[in-house]
Amino acid sequence: MNDYDYWKRELLYAEVWEQPASKVAEKYSVSDVAIGKLCRRLRVPVPGRGYWARKAAGQPVKQKPPLPPFKNPPVIVYRKHFRVPEPQINSADPDLAKIAAVEHTEVPHPSLEHRLIEKARQVLERARTDEYGRAVHPQSSACLDINVSREQLDRALNVMNALVFSLESEGLKVMVNKEFTAVEVFGKTVKFGIEEDLRLKEHREVESYSGTKLVKVYERSGNLAFRVWSHATGSRAHWGDSKTRRLEELLPKCLGGIYRHARLLRIEEEESRQRRLKWEREREEEAERARKAREEGERVQRLETYIANWTKAQQIRAFVDAYEKMSAETGESTAADSPRGQWIAWARRKADWFDPLVELKKD
Repeated sequence: MNDYDYWKRELLYAEVWEQPASKVAEKYSVSDVAIGKLCRRLRVPVPGRGYWARKAAGQPVKQKPPLPPFKNPPVIVYRKHFRVPEPQINSADPDLAKIAAVEHTEVPHPSLEHRLIEKARQVLERARTDEYGRAVHPQSSACLDINVSREQLDRALNVMNALVFSLESEGLKVMVNKEFTAVEVFGKTVKFGIEEDLRLKEHREVESYSGTKLVKVYERSGNLAFRVWSHATGSRAHWGDSKTRRLEELLPKCLGGIYRHARLLRIEEEESRQRRLKWEREREEEAERARKAREEGERVQRLETYIANWTKAQQIRAFVDAYEKMSAETGESTAADSPRGQWIAWARRKADWFDPLVELKKD
């Protein structure tokens, strides 16, 4: 997973005086050169050359200077990296034990050429090249995912040949189609491939709508790299040639990387499923709370309607009683067949129509 934060002067100042810049750089997944540049931009004093060696030897060192004031320092954002711990050989988790075993087993280079390699060679030898001179297999043909120059093709095929045989020796089937190369591990499909890395050639000034701008120009490096394309966050997905080691020496790590990403993808999928279940539960609980609140509101509203209608019925009856009494005092007839008697009977029925207790008695 990745998240963002900004560099804090006070924290950086404390850290660069607590331990060497290389250790601070390792914590933030950057280089010690980057830490040095950052300190200069934020005006953070750093220990001088030889400070940590003299301190380790018990020799007197320069006293830590105070952090100078800096009005309106620049806000420099960085990406936080959360790395998954490396699996241990003695782990109780069988998946981690399998990964460790794969990473510590030498990958043989068979003399036989796998049928997938034979087909890839036929396709890539006559394939078009991209802007960097690397062969790109046509979408009309199923081919192993290899994106290298013709000068590096034989070597890339040999590396892929060793990987394919090793995967199949583990009982895994390498899947090749027009879009990707993949293998199913731990129930998850992991895509992978080999490519020739690029390196920065120059910065070139080009015309743009606002004038000119600098763009980066890349070229083929001649270095091969193994990549896991359907990678999970938090784990390495690139292994390649370096000044001290060639890709052929890193094949156990490449295979282990496939297993690692498969495991992490499965974990991520399960975590996603748990989050989805939690969200569904919360949504159901919220819907239930809303339903109960709605029902309670309806009950209150019904009660208020009962009270209002009951009050109106009481008022009608009181008025009819007063009207009947007044009619008797004035000598007006309220007999059942008289106009006033008929009106009084109608008014009492209307009071019963409003009165909710009359309806409840029937129930």
